[in-house]
Amino acid sequence: MTEVEDRRIAALCGLLGAALIGLEGLLDLARTLLTLALGRGRSALLPFDQGVVLVVLSLIIAIFSVLGGLRREGRPVVAGVVLLVLVLVGWLELGLGSGLFALLGAVLALVGGVVFLASGR
Repeated sequence: MTEVEDRRIAALCGLLGAALIGLEGLLDLARTLLTLALGRGRSALLPFDQGVVLVVLSLIIAIFSVLGGLRREGRPVVAGVVLLVLVLVGWLELGLGSGLFALLGAVLALVGGVVFLASGR
């Protein structure tokens, strides 16, 4: 494959991963609303915090996936490193395995980061 095709595949994996992580964040926010509607305000804090962090994380992953897919020298390497760091820190600190969509999205974003690194050589 050519370098352009590699970057397109990496950007697609990163964007799909960001969409799945964002979906998990939106589901966490919906769980918060449901918990608040049931009158359990104290236990609604954890899903709310996780939801906000997952939505912000997905936006950052999407931005760097798009930036890595552009035709500039050096951008795929930087985007690959940022995607790898975001996903690994997310797994270690946030526990992205708490939901199936977040786990699948993290794996796809990780694959996108590795492909960006491989295409930027």
